[in-house]
Amino acid sequence: MGVKRFAPVLVVLSALAVLSPAAGASADKGNRDLAVFDATFGGTISKFAGVRKWQPSLWLDATWGAAGPLHLGAYFQWIGKSFPLDDPGFGGGGLIALRWNVKNLRVSGAFTGGYLGVPLPDRVQGAGTIGAFAGLGYGFLSWMGFEARGRWMRYFNMPSGAPNHAWTVEAGFSFFVK
Repeated sequence: MGVKRFAPVLVVLSALAVLSPAAGASADKGNRDLAVFDATFGGTISKFAGVRKWQPSLWLDATWGAAGPLHLGAYFQWIGKSFPLDDPGFGGGGLIALRWNVKNLRVSGAFTGGYLGVPLPDRVQGAGTIGAFAGLGYGFLSWMGFEARGRWMRYFNMPSGAPNHAWTVEAGFSFFVK
């Protein structure tokens, strides 16, 4: 049921990305990325039986520029029970992203869907996920930059007392292929 709520938004954003002039992308075709690879590390906050808990998270993604700012790709995620990624849960999935470049400033946003092993106090629980992130970066080289982002993820079919969603703040490096 939760996926059905986000599907219309995803369709509208995808259509706008393909049909619009894409925020100057047609005027500056040399500034578009053919592919982007991100590696970010951060902290995930979620509630376990009503108590907020911080867990470290490592996120890797790769996207291909399909049309204008529209990128399609995949991600892998590791989330640990504690620092530094102790007893990690592994996961991954697909993502559809919008990535704009304004000179060296890089703005990104994405919708994600996949699977994640969520570390609980006594085990790792597998869960289907949907999520979204927004990021702001700076390309300090023609092939590399730094990005900070905020991410929200919804977990499905979790047991009682386990988190059903989480917020993550992360930062890391991006690598661009022109």
